[in-house]
Amino acid sequence: MRSKLVSKNRGLHALVGDDVVAPLHIDNVPDLGDVKTAWDHVSATGFLGSRVTLQTTWSAYDSALAAPLVIDLVRSLSLATRAGHAGVVAALGCFFKDPWGSDVHAFGEQTAQYVSWVHDTAAAVAAARVAAP
Repeated sequence: MRSKLVSKNRGLHALVGDDVVAPLHIDNVPDLGDVKTAWDHVSATGFLGSRVTLQTTWSAYDSALAAPLVIDLVRSLSLATRAGHAGVVAALGCFFKDPWGSDVHAFGEQTAQYVSWVHDTAAAVAAARVAAP
């Protein structure tokens, strides 16, 4: 649980800087089982300096959230293997809270890198297949 908290903190600070003043915590609630619940509280300064607060709460089955990601990650690793890649593939950072091989934590930027990598890698694999005797 500690490493999960450290990686979430690192990602949050990479995205918003040192403006994070509230504690970040992860609690294990055994009777919730596979249901993951998140509560977010965001404070900001609004029109004419007024305080604005946004709070969201959501819950979902963790396994249902993870399954499509795992399927896409396995398909991407298969593509990487066919292309001859080995080790850390930084372009797969969008699948991880604390990506290896990249300091990018912005999901939009991670996704753009991933889509570009898939396009380029799939094209290279297809070209190699065509060129093979």
